[in-house]
Amino acid sequence: MKNKKTIIALVAVAFITIIGLTFAYFSDTVILPNSFKTKPYSTTVTEVFESPDNWTPGTTTAKTVYATNNGDIDVAVRVSYTEKWEPLDSEATLGLTQTQEIDGVETQVRAAIINFADDYATEWTKSTENGVDYYYYNHKLAKGNTSSSFIKSVQFNPLIKSSADCVDSDVVNDSNEVIGTKTTCESSNTGYDGATYTLTIKVETIQFDAYKDAWGTNVVIE
Repeated sequence: MKNKKTIIALVAVAFITIIGLTFAYFSDTVILPNSFKTKPYSTTVTEVFESPDNWTPGTTTAKTVYATNNGDIDVAVRVSYTEKWEPLDSEATLGLTQTQEIDGVETQVRAAIINFADDYATEWTKSTENGVDYYYYNHKLAKGNTSSSFIKSVQFNPLIKSSADCVDSDVVNDSNEVIGTKTTCESSNTGYDGATYTLTIKVETIQFDAYKDAWGTNVVIE
């Protein structure tokens, strides 16, 4: 009787083992390639400006800058600018302002005057960020649209005085008689006479829905 129980136990173990060996998972692998094509991004900047070679105090020179969206993605636009004066003497420095006496008071006079566009107040927003003045176009630029220009011209301040070295001398006739006085002036090489003014405008565009994070600004563009 004891031997029969042993045989039954062995058969049961064998049966369980066979079931364990024949059990398996069904699996399959499917690769599904998906292409996501982005819309094209393209902008251009157009400048209308003719550089003068005889800029004198009081002269106003037209200058405009526009951004155009040539792509399919709405974009945001902002601009900034820097200025510098370079005298004839490359080792000298020349500031953007000059001290002038006006009505008996010493006043700092800006040599170059930026004339903003007539619609600047409604179309652009100025924001000083990290020490830089940015000018944001108030509207998102849709496909095919062009921004207005934040600037319309630059003027050489008429209050700026000449820094040339001038010498007066007599004017004589053939009989060596003094009949007048003439003034001869030469550039000092360190002042505004003969200097070069450079206005550098930086135009930035970016995908509209990313402008706040990318530029770190709170300016609202609609």
